[in-house]
Amino acid sequence: MRSALTLLLAVTAGTTVIAQLPRDLGGLLRKMPSLEEYVSGTPPLSTGFDDAIGQSPILDRKDAHKAQPLRSLPRTRTGGFVLKPGLWEGVLQSYCLRPATYAPGKGEGYLYAPTKGSRAGAIRTILSASVAHPEIAQTDIQMLLWAILSRSKIATMPAKMQATAHALLSASDIRAIDLDALGLINAAERTRLFGGLPAPVTRTLTVEANLRDRFTRTTVTYDEVERIAVLSGVAPENDSRRIRRGQWSRHPAGYYIRYDPDGFLQTRVQVLVPDRVVVTRDRLNRITSIEDRRGGRTETVYNDTVPARTAPGDPGLKAYAFKTIRFVRRGSGGKPEVLEFQGQGWTFHRSKPRARQAASASGLGVMAAIRSTGRSMLELLQEGSFDRWSERAEQARDIHDRYEFYRDRAGHATGDPGADSVDELEDRDHYRDGVDAATRGDLGDRLDWIIDHQERENAALEHATSILDGLPTTSTTDDSVFDPPSGLAVPSGGGQRLGISGRFR
Repeated sequence: MRSALTLLLAVTAGTTVIAQLPRDLGGLLRKMPSLEEYVSGTPPLSTGFDDAIGQSPILDRKDAHKAQPLRSLPRTRTGGFVLKPGLWEGVLQSYCLRPATYAPGKGEGYLYAPTKGSRAGAIRTILSASVAHPEIAQTDIQMLLWAILSRSKIATMPAKMQATAHALLSASDIRAIDLDALGLINAAERTRLFGGLPAPVTRTLTVEANLRDRFTRTTVTYDEVERIAVLSGVAPENDSRRIRRGQWSRHPAGYYIRYDPDGFLQTRVQVLVPDRVVVTRDRLNRITSIEDRRGGRTETVYNDTVPARTAPGDPGLKAYAFKTIRFVRRGSGGKPEVLEFQGQGWTFHRSKPRARQAASASGLGVMAAIRSTGRSMLELLQEGSFDRWSERAEQARDIHDRYEFYRDRAGHATGDPGADSVDELEDRDHYRDGVDAATRGDLGDRLDWIIDHQERENAALEHATSILDGLPTTSTTDDSVFDPPSGLAVPSGGGQRLGISGRFR
């Protein structure tokens, strides 16, 4: 908006030019100093989609997690949530922080972005302080936020709105807001000032002017203010930068977050805190065990008497047969309990031997097996049959495509992990699919074991993703805090920004 108005000012400036223009347009230009008020300085809130912190599409597969309630977590004095590893979820009160836009649509994705703007601090303060003031209605808080965003003066607001402001803001915040406020402008002046501007700019300036007018009236109601601030109907499609609903984005405090708004007054928020796991690999860099914090492990032994099979169209991706899959967990009294699967399944692995002599280890194992047993190559292949080969090969291609997001970022952004790190993360996805496929079928009393293993696999992928994303991994052992007002939920389609409070809906 500012760039459009600044261009208009630059093109039309100068007394010589004004003298040569028709009388009506000259009158408009002589009013430009009042128009400049609307675009000078930093807007109350300037956060846009360009400020969003990158999404993490790899985590989209992690819906198998069972979310735990945010309500069960300890709270800080300012209403934050003291996090622990796992997936946490709650429906929180949220607020429209961009007047003159449509309410969130069903298909519009939101990402986390830091709060920026001249009144960013006051907006965070209001959202944080609302937790300590449950007696203040959400609609009253929303009206105060719209007033600040439209640059209304608190001193001229109705008594109830002033009381809300004084309960949630400091005296210095209120003074700063009043100093930054704009005056009222009647309909005739708006027509002269805004008439030649682009339609979206005119709409925004008009809505803000209407809001300032309403906030000086003693009888103003929430319903009439909402009708002005929120556009009715459905937002026009804008697919140029649209992301899908429910996309994860990384938070700089060391966790992941995603938003699912229902209108703008409530938003389902999920917070994912990766747990640390230990992954062990063999000389061929194949995963041999994954151990979680609780001492549970998934172990695999490979059947190297069965030759590796190359994925179609990808010579670097090979399939290896499992000899043994073993799930280990702590039982009663701390004694380990074990569930084994023998001679079942296989996994893809992108072969990158750590040492030259390791490259032929699989082949040597095959030749040794043939010499010692006298069995034919065909018999060995049948023994370690790669079942569902075509289906799994297609899945492997899908997994590889999913990680292209990170490979592209590693190739273009300074300081991001390289392609080897991405390959190792992709390898964990292949491994998970391989073990899952090998242990599927009639679960019987094995269901708890399988669930325990899947949670461990998810934790391994999440932890590896957090390292790839550059998140601080030490926070998974210390107490990290989810402070809802610390950032905004911003849409890819240019709709409403949402402020999230720590109050439950």
